[in-house]
Amino acid sequence: MRLLSILVICLASGSVQAACTVDDLSSVGVTGFQEAVISVDDLDAANETWQTVGGFEVLCDGPVEPGLAEFWGLPSQTPMHQVVLRKGKGNRGLVRLVKIYGVPQVQIRSSGMPWDHGGYFDLYVYVSDVESVFEQLRARGWQGYTDPVNYTLQVFDITEAIARGPNGEALVLMQRNAPPYDKAAAGSESGMSWPFNTALIVSDYAANEKFFADVLGWTVHLSGESVTPPPGLNPTAIPLNLASTLPRKFAAFANSESDRNGSLQILKAEGLTGRDFSERSDPPNLGVLTTRVPVDDIEGMARRIEEAGYPIHAPVSAFSLPPYGPVKIMALKAPNGARIEFFEQR
Repeated sequence: MRLLSILVICLASGSVQAACTVDDLSSVGVTGFQEAVISVDDLDAANETWQTVGGFEVLCDGPVEPGLAEFWGLPSQTPMHQVVLRKGKGNRGLVRLVKIYGVPQVQIRSSGMPWDHGGYFDLYVYVSDVESVFEQLRARGWQGYTDPVNYTLQVFDITEAIARGPNGEALVLMQRNAPPYDKAAAGSESGMSWPFNTALIVSDYAANEKFFADVLGWTVHLSGESVTPPPGLNPTAIPLNLASTLPRKFAAFANSESDRNGSLQILKAEGLTGRDFSERSDPPNLGVLTTRVPVDDIEGMARRIEEAGYPIHAPVSAFSLPPYGPVKIMALKAPNGARIEFFEQR
């Protein structure tokens, strides 16, 4: 039905965009990624999940803007439909669901495990009641790597489950018991908060660390190694004896020294060798497709990246990106294959 509607509208008007309740949403003050883009097979089901389980509201719903298909390396007339969702009234942590029609697709992380590297593994959201949210997702066909487990990491006491959805996307449902945080600001008083972090599983830790720290010049906010105390219960389904003996290295980066929201985190499970999904992390494939990070000077950034000798995956393009309005946008690939799009509002 959505495909028929898109084709009818396109034939009638020639150039269409998603209808939005908010025009020109500001990127001022946003650090890290402002939105995560998820490529889905069933747009209605995904939309219902984020609204009903997560408590998100729709900002935009309609055909994708002209120019995006070519930027994504797809035929220019590829029909696409998108829904942009937001939790609360802020301007960050948006989720953009995109349905791409008429082209072959595979899941980016098909049947992937938490130690398989390549692309985006998950999106982190806070929840006040992990058991309730987990069961609501399971009622919609999602599955967990484990049931919710409690663990400590540095100063944090956490109860967590990781749920995997029908497109291979994963959500870290984090009930942070201590230290306390502002649940109202995070939007986690009910349902799910807006996404505040994403994990990239890597095989070459040093290369990915250098990309974020040296090429992008981002700040590391949380880093170290963790081993799960016996008996080894952990939300990533690593066998108990290995979880309590093999360390996991991690580092979360953001383009701010004081705000780590919207961070991109690299993870590596030492001693475990998984599959490589890095070559699948491009449109039109299914799952967490890209994150979008606002910047002030996209042309200047492109010059700095080129001068550093790092390849630009998709050069600067210009088109309208609701609800931000006209943008200039380019894409880089992290060494693990994850696509990161940087945009400047014009």
